[in-house]
Amino acid sequence: MKNALFSAILALILALTFASPAGAQGNIKLAQPDLAKGKTVLQALKARKSERVFGAGDLSHQQLSEVVWAAAGVNRPLGGDKAGRTAPTSHNDQAIDAYVFTKTGVYRYDPLKHELIFLFPGDHRARAGVQSYVGTAPLNLVLVADLSRVTGDTREDKMSNVLMDVGHMSENVYLYGASAGLNVICRSSIDRDDLRSLLKLPAHCEPLLGVTVGLPR
Repeated sequence: MKNALFSAILALILALTFASPAGAQGNIKLAQPDLAKGKTVLQALKARKSERVFGAGDLSHQQLSEVVWAAAGVNRPLGGDKAGRTAPTSHNDQAIDAYVFTKTGVYRYDPLKHELIFLFPGDHRARAGVQSYVGTAPLNLVLVADLSRVTGDTREDKMSNVLMDVGHMSENVYLYGASAGLNVICRSSIDRDDLRSLLKLPAHCEPLLGVTVGLPR
């Protein structure tokens, strides 16, 4: 009887310890990217394409970590309060925030800590875009520009800069997906008003692009 009780307790501890990190209602510390694996850049360019159909199953913690790092991560120190990023930004403004939608919650990516900051629970994946396939993939990114951090004299100047920036970030995800064997598609078709409401964004923050990532079917 004691052995059975001990085994049950041990199983519960192991289940809680090794549960999928995307299911936790709290911040998620991400894994460091594995730089020794994957295709070459030229091979990834050859394989890069948009896919709108996704297989069943979740991304691994390593895949989740590498997707967001590819989009908006830190790849080198610069000194001061900024670090070099995987994707270039105009004037090095670094004004794009990546919001992460999984089946269990919504997070904001903190590049300096390489961590997902928990915002609220629930499956809101379908609200990351207007196409029906968006809610079927395990991961959606929504790239949001904070225009208060963008260099430019006018809103038009600032928007020109950040539209270029999100293009770089989404292409990074495409190339990572091609290298890692994941399906990826980026989308400008998003309900911006709904996302502002859902994410409680201030007026100077503009949702610009969605990126959907999942396993191949």
